[in-house]
Amino acid sequence: MRRKYRKLGKINLLHRTELWMPTLQGWVALMICLGFLGFLTTVNLYPFLAMNAPVNAKILVVEGWLPDYALKQAVTEFRQGAYQTIVTVGPPVAVGSYLTGYKTYADVAAATLELLGVPPEQIVAVPAPYADVNRTLTAAVTFKNWLTRNYPTVKAVNLFSLGPHARRSWLLLRQALDPTVKAGVIAVPSMDYDPERWWRYSAGARAVISEVIGYCYARLTTL
Repeated sequence: MRRKYRKLGKINLLHRTELWMPTLQGWVALMICLGFLGFLTTVNLYPFLAMNAPVNAKILVVEGWLPDYALKQAVTEFRQGAYQTIVTVGPPVAVGSYLTGYKTYADVAAATLELLGVPPEQIVAVPAPYADVNRTLTAAVTFKNWLTRNYPTVKAVNLFSLGPHARRSWLLLRQALDPTVKAGVIAVPSMDYDPERWWRYSAGARAVISEVIGYCYARLTTL
């Protein structure tokens, strides 16, 4: 007796296709293009992060953790601009507070600016609370609260920062401030490496790469 088999429909999980692959010359051309794009990205990465876009403002905001040479240049900016007040912001000092007597970076920077010749009546220290994450944003919000209480009519401020940290600080400051307040930014170059060849220095590579990661994280969390 002949068995009858029911025909099953065809199930095709794979199909044959034609795949185009670069030739040796194609691979070389591709590598050259990728290398050129990588070079352009590397060269322009520092200027993108260490941006300068000041506005006409009466208040200069200085990040308190800046090194002394940067604070000295902040004094120059304060004197050359039409500023009336220089504000230092920063979190608690992690090391040395018992020896120096200063509890926050805002206080350290304010004392340094006074020693550098800024009249004390024009200096305001705005200490930020401790934060294990989002320290820059915490400092920006602290400054915003101080500005709202003391200068509610101010419509523009300039932020003074260091190198590639400038763009992230500027982004978070604008995020914290009221939309009616303009925020400019001034980035002083770092003396630890050549900004035009930052990738040749370990300090430059650490600073730029960490700020790229920090800026991307800040963008994602402020959307």
